[in-house]
Amino acid sequence: MSKKLFALMSVLVVASMLLAACGTPATPAATEAPAATDAPAMTEAPAATEAPAAEAVTLKIYLLDYTPDTIAWLKSEINPAFEAAHPGVTVEITEGSWSGWDTTFSGFFAAGEGPDIINLGSEMNTLYGESLADMDSYLGEAAWPDIKNFGPALENAKYDGKLRGLPIFTAPRYVFCRTDLMEASGWTTGTPKNFADWTAFAKQASKIDPATNSLTQQALVPVDAGSMADWQWWLLVFYSLGGQLYKADGTPNFESPEALAATQFLYDMRQATYGPAANAVGALPAGQGSVIDVDDATGKDNGAVCLAHSGWAAPAFDRPIWDKISIDPFYGDPANFPNSKPVVLAFNDWLAVADYSPNKELAAEWLKMAFSKEANNKWNETMGLIPARNDSQYGYVLESPQLKAEAELASKYGVGFAGIKESAKLSTIMQDALGKLITEELTVEEVLAKIQEEYSAALK
Repeated sequence: MSKKLFALMSVLVVASMLLAACGTPATPAATEAPAATDAPAMTEAPAATEAPAAEAVTLKIYLLDYTPDTIAWLKSEINPAFEAAHPGVTVEITEGSWSGWDTTFSGFFAAGEGPDIINLGSEMNTLYGESLADMDSYLGEAAWPDIKNFGPALENAKYDGKLRGLPIFTAPRYVFCRTDLMEASGWTTGTPKNFADWTAFAKQASKIDPATNSLTQQALVPVDAGSMADWQWWLLVFYSLGGQLYKADGTPNFESPEALAATQFLYDMRQATYGPAANAVGALPAGQGSVIDVDDATGKDNGAVCLAHSGWAAPAFDRPIWDKISIDPFYGDPANFPNSKPVVLAFNDWLAVADYSPNKELAAEWLKMAFSKEANNKWNETMGLIPARNDSQYGYVLESPQLKAEAELASKYGVGFAGIKESAKLSTIMQDALGKLITEELTVEEVLAKIQEEYSAALK
């Protein structure tokens, strides 16, 4: 090899070494034959690489059933623990309202985007079921053995036999009565157990101030003190008679004897409390706290003798008035309807995963954390309700005589508030018709005919 060619090859080798040392791969020169060198061939070391960063994901949760304590607990304990276990994930909670929920939820599903997890009511599994994700592969027993610890409330979180989420609590409707006010009214036989006794009690224990023509004491406040004609109260009465909301062919059953009796009872109770609509008696004035409690500011009773509602409307458990309050189911009218049974209408609100969610697995993992045995207990403690998980009913549940009694009644007499088709439409239809009942614009029979016709059309 000539000196000139050797010098040229040496320059190329040195240049290649310098480029490699700078981290830039050298491009070998094309030659007719491999160059002979005394030094061993240089090889480039692999560049050091960093692990790819976790993809940023926001898991969105829309809550309606909460207290400030609930939100504080979720944000201080559950969400930080979840985010630490899932790097790159942020949990975002939106606090919604039950006012206008149907418009809000319909908007999410129509747009095909929104929160991954949505707080739904008991009856909404039927209403939105087709828009919710099948979560059996994430939350079924094969994937999560804890699911077997949930009680009957789990049925509210299913659609077409498939899990769509998890139930938060059981919140049955009981009849809470002030035993001292009952006795002061001359009623000594305890909570009424049939329709005749209820109407007699309503006449005896309700008081109207003639000076203002307004109620000063109301024998029974069933959900809504003013109208006494709330559709959920109607359902409780109807179910206590053994009523079925739908016929065998799936059509509405407002033509049944049970429907007629339930509607007549609501009318009779309204009349026994307020008198004819023409009298225009004023409603019970609002006080501080529960309607069956005492107003701390005035020291006077808030005016209701009995309350048919969930524990949310009852006095706080640490109130001294509980020494004078009984808790019972609603007994129906066994003398006239042999299928009558004591009933507490159980509401089991729940968290559902939207089918449009791109984060179904993450949503399931968050639900598992927020619905562990300990977490379901804590969640419900913040609201004073009964946990949906049977094994979560310890601690504050057993320490509270009220909650313990409520849990026992719910277990024995609970009837689920679920499986209602087009519940938002039915609610609107019934409230309108029942409103015309108490103002005496329509008769009992006309009210039922109106509901039957309009609800049948809605289901089509």
